[in-house]
Amino acid sequence: MGYGDDLMVTGEVKELLKTRPKAKFIIGDGKKSFWSEIYYNNHSIISAKEINDYEEIIWINNYPHNRPYRIYDKKTSHIKYTWGKSYRVKKGQIFFSEEEISFAKNIYEQIKKKSLNKKIIYIEPNIKLTKGYQNRDWGFNKWQKVVNTLKNDYVFFQVSYGNQKILKNAINLHNVNFRNACALLAKSDLYIGGHGGLSHAAAALNKKSVVIFGGWIDPLIVGYSFHTNLFIKNNESPCGAKNKCKHCIKCMNLITVKMATKEIKYNQK
Repeated sequence: MGYGDDLMVTGEVKELLKTRPKAKFIIGDGKKSFWSEIYYNNHSIISAKEINDYEEIIWINNYPHNRPYRIYDKKTSHIKYTWGKSYRVKKGQIFFSEEEISFAKNIYEQIKKKSLNKKIIYIEPNIKLTKGYQNRDWGFNKWQKVVNTLKNDYVFFQVSYGNQKILKNAINLHNVNFRNACALLAKSDLYIGGHGGLSHAAAALNKKSVVIFGGWIDPLIVGYSFHTNLFIKNNESPCGAKNKCKHCIKCMNLITVKMATKEIKYNQK
């Protein structure tokens, strides 16, 4: 999950600080450490080279290929992810630089001037089309229909990268790095999109959100209670399939554009 995983790590750190306020945290296994740009400006998370500078150090065993929301089963790992159903995500944190805050402020001031102060919805219609992740794809055409249905009531704002598809009737900013994308998200009124890095960022930024889960992973594990999480629960959910999955297609088809637009309107009252 990349940035989403890193944001979940910051949630663990935030929780531990309640009882260990003087501690510094290193992400890793006690020997090897891992770093992410998500941790910049988070003074509680340090790199391994700083270990001798502080008295109380806690290692966080949440890093690539060792995620607490997964059960690593060698027998089934080639066909599916097995979820740790007892795991509950904690809302993370992201600390922006002055430059990132200024960047987002300037962009949104321009949008507000042209939009008659309509509410701004940050939309993410694209997902990583890698193994397993394709089962989290609600469908670009459905997102386009959402925009077309509500374009007169709200301003839709999309950040795109590389060759990602760009929505019509939405403001697009191309090739912005993830931290700046999050700074822009912080200025919005609502996040809508699939489960991923930006949905975790929206939680860290206390943003209302409408998140499409389908049937691949359960929002009870990696979703947030103050978000509207559209999840289809049946005997096969959450399946965690790595290959293209008929169950996931069926679940996504059960989540209609009408359902999504209804939730968006409700969250913007």
